[in-house]
Amino acid sequence: MTPAFRPAADVGVTVSRDGATVYVARLPAGPILVLDGAGAVIWAEATEGPADGWIDRVADAFDVPASGIAADALAFVHSLCGDGLLDEADAVRAT
Repeated sequence: MTPAFRPAADVGVTVSRDGATVYVARLPAGPILVLDGAGAVIWAEATEGPADGWIDRVADAFDVPASGIAADALAFVHSLCGDGLLDEADAVRAT
């Protein structure tokens, strides 16, 4: 199983015990980004589950159609990529 995205090499990630909050920071200087609600669900599905269907799993978590959230979910993870917090899994394997 390969996730769609992975934390970048210099990124630390901590997830709360209940999985509702994700703390992400570029190490060693930060700043710390706190993801909760939809952000935490998107992070988890994009980085922990198989790449195939991660947007569908996010949609299922909120009982909404995937077509209604796909653009926003992709924009969110691409923003995290742009901030140096995530890498696309294929890009990581290629290096």
